[in-house]
Amino acid sequence: MKEKLTLTIDREAIARAKAFAKKEKTSLSHLVEQQFSRLGEKSFVEKWRGKFKIPKPDPKDPRLNYLLQKYVHNDR
Repeated sequence: MKEKLTLTIDREAIARAKAFAKKEKTSLSHLVEQQFSRLGEKSFVEKWRGKFKIPKPDPKDPRLNYLLQKYVHNDR
């Protein structure tokens, strides 16, 4: 069952939200409801952290070694 909710929000934020809703061809109420539904959900990182194993570098695969060095073992 749907209920009415009164919110106090900055005018510029409302204007941006309405423009976004119009561009997405949806209602502002639907956008707010979607955001409320996401409260308490785990983030992408929280869901997937630790689920993938990093392969051991193969000295014969220069592409894999390059990617591991660039994205995994990056010491910057």
